[in-house]
Amino acid sequence: MANIERFKAVDLNFDRNNPRLVEFPIGKNSTEKDIINILWSEMAVNEIVMSILAHGFFENEAMYAVFENGKFVVVEGNRRLAAVKSILDPDIIENSGMNKYKNKITPELVGQLSNDLPVIVLKDRQEAWRYIGFKHVNGAAKWGSYAKAQYIASVHNDYGISLDDIAEQIGDANKTVFKLYQGLMVLEQADKDTAFRIDDVYHNRVYFSHLYTAIGYEGYQDYLGIKLNDAQTSPVPTEKLKNLEEVMLWLFGSETQDIKPIIASQNPDLKNLNNVLQNREAIEALRSTGDLYIAYDLSLNGSDVLYKALVEAKVALQKALSKISYYQGEDEVLKMSGTIANTADTLYQNLENINIAKKGKTAKNRITE
Repeated sequence: MANIERFKAVDLNFDRNNPRLVEFPIGKNSTEKDIINILWSEMAVNEIVMSILAHGFFENEAMYAVFENGKFVVVEGNRRLAAVKSILDPDIIENSGMNKYKNKITPELVGQLSNDLPVIVLKDRQEAWRYIGFKHVNGAAKWGSYAKAQYIASVHNDYGISLDDIAEQIGDANKTVFKLYQGLMVLEQADKDTAFRIDDVYHNRVYFSHLYTAIGYEGYQDYLGIKLNDAQTSPVPTEKLKNLEEVMLWLFGSETQDIKPIIASQNPDLKNLNNVLQNREAIEALRSTGDLYIAYDLSLNGSDVLYKALVEAKVALQKALSKISYYQGEDEVLKMSGTIANTADTLYQNLENINIAKKGKTAKNRITE
């Protein structure tokens, strides 16, 4: 790689194609101020500000830039660049975010950051992919899953580097590269071939880990018709595109249609939806009600539902028992307790009769744990 060169801050521009920024609403009309504030609010730029204020800009933390369309674009080091520009213009940060740091900004530091920033200029983006990939995909300064997937796809599709070579170069021994790539191809296919739109997700950002984790489960694979070893740019077959659109809405929702995603958290929602996708009756229930809890119950066999209900009842009763000291003698509470006791007796008697019929043995006393 080239030697370190010295740059003025004003001559360095943010990379609008940076993988870390793709999940946020940055478009052609977004200003530098918009980008800085997104980096500030989402990517802990303040931590870099504090480091620079204490120690200056480290020489070994040089930014990497390429010359594109008549300007120098930082392809590695956008958070550092945001920190520098925040220090040089503290008022650019919304909600007075830089106010508590202003008294630590010295004229000497302003001079260094304005005119003497270390930058390594590359001939093109391809020259830096191994370093950036190792650092941010599998190294100490890891990006989020969406940013990783975007970067892997760019290296593979734009530079013609095989997924195996990418995995080898960044030290990936867990097939993470392939999983991220396939997840992104599914997402982009949904955006391209269905009515789902990435920029219309309900929460204004794509929780990509939901998708790439989900397609590792058998239920999602079968419902979408995808194969784990398929690295196509359009992995979902045409006849499954309607299913793909449904899954995207269940995972991410739609802002314009006011559809909330049914996945609130990966655990247990992703696995529960996986169960639903393997049961026709449960799928129809989900389509008609939009309620994952109802659909999941339908996806379970009867014995699973019985056991789950008993566990939940046991936990609830143990909680009630722990609050017995708060009972004030209300008849309503006592009546409810009696109804529960009668229901429990009936339940146990029925279960015991079935047990005797199957095993031919009668217990002298009630069986307990």
